[in-house]
Amino acid sequence: MRILVCPLDWGLGHATRCIPLIRALRAAGHDVFPYAAGSGRKLLQTEFPDLEVGDLPGYAMRYSRNPFFLPLKLSAQMPAFLFSILRERWRVGGLIRKHKIQCVISDGRYGLRSGKAHGIFISHQLRIQPPGPRWLRGILTGPLMGLNRWALRNFQEIWVPDFPGSKSLSGMLGHPDPAWPKVKYIGPLCRFRPEEMRWNRFTTPDAPGARIDVLALLSGPEPQRSALEKILLDALLKIPGTRVLLRGLPGGSNSGGEGVAAGGLTVVDHVPERMLQSYLARAEKVVCRSGYTTVMELAGLGKKNVLMIPTPGQPEQEYLAEHLQTLGFVVGQKQKEIDLPKGLAAAEKIPGFASLFQGAKTEFEDMNLAGWIRNHPVIGSSK
Repeated sequence: MRILVCPLDWGLGHATRCIPLIRALRAAGHDVFPYAAGSGRKLLQTEFPDLEVGDLPGYAMRYSRNPFFLPLKLSAQMPAFLFSILRERWRVGGLIRKHKIQCVISDGRYGLRSGKAHGIFISHQLRIQPPGPRWLRGILTGPLMGLNRWALRNFQEIWVPDFPGSKSLSGMLGHPDPAWPKVKYIGPLCRFRPEEMRWNRFTTPDAPGARIDVLALLSGPEPQRSALEKILLDALLKIPGTRVLLRGLPGGSNSGGEGVAAGGLTVVDHVPERMLQSYLARAEKVVCRSGYTTVMELAGLGKKNVLMIPTPGQPEQEYLAEHLQTLGFVVGQKQKEIDLPKGLAAAEKIPGFASLFQGAKTEFEDMNLAGWIRNHPVIGSSK
């Protein structure tokens, strides 16, 4: 089949989790046409140099540096957000005609659907967490979930990259109650795992090279990405050992692994997938955002000693950090209260993501991405 794959442009996470999906679709014999915007497009161009990654303008939402003003800033951008959805609706028809598309897979883009192609929407956040104080979230969460379900009504399927059972990574975000009929749980999307590998165990890739004592990963939209970078630069310079800071900037001046060292700290803009996998495998401790794509990749590697710092004003990440800490997978700290030595010391005392796979043989043994694609009733080779 000819399949259009389009990730949202809010940070790198949506494009990143489309990488294993694109690989699995191509391995199944499909022709894949990726379209993206901004840094996500640069990432896909780097990972798939043999594919032409088209430019599809995104929503370009901006976050406030002060979380208190975030609801107001997002509300002011709603007209532009709705216009972007309408623009997508217009563009997708042209792309379907141009490439003779039979299936559209949209990761977080609400306007990418058409009656002329099978529509699949990917999201781990069906129960949207609104910004603002907790009392306001309690009022708005129910109506927002209903609105979200209405907005997705014309997609034929909703894929949640998570486990269906009790050991879920997304928690209540991806598991609405009552359940939605169109929702299908496909297992987490982790680009470091072979697509045929079943989710009853984590992968342990070979990682020749020196040990990394602390690996810090930056991601997400501005201005909070830069704000955390400044905090971590100061904090990492004050602790001993081998430290690496990946800035999450594809196309930067020192991308590809050529780091700039200062005070024993190595700073790199971006690295290709294979090198990032090596960094993660060699890292004794990891500091990162609690974005869902990062969560899936650390889970797939069974990482321990993880400190997560939610993006201020993003209740989704705040919830994920709390949920994963409750499960004993990570330690969470607020950005304004970061104490790196204390957080890393606390992370050493919990089991980490490796405990996800203890006793999970029966629950996850049949889940793998290649098998999901192969057995799918529309895009599967065995249909």
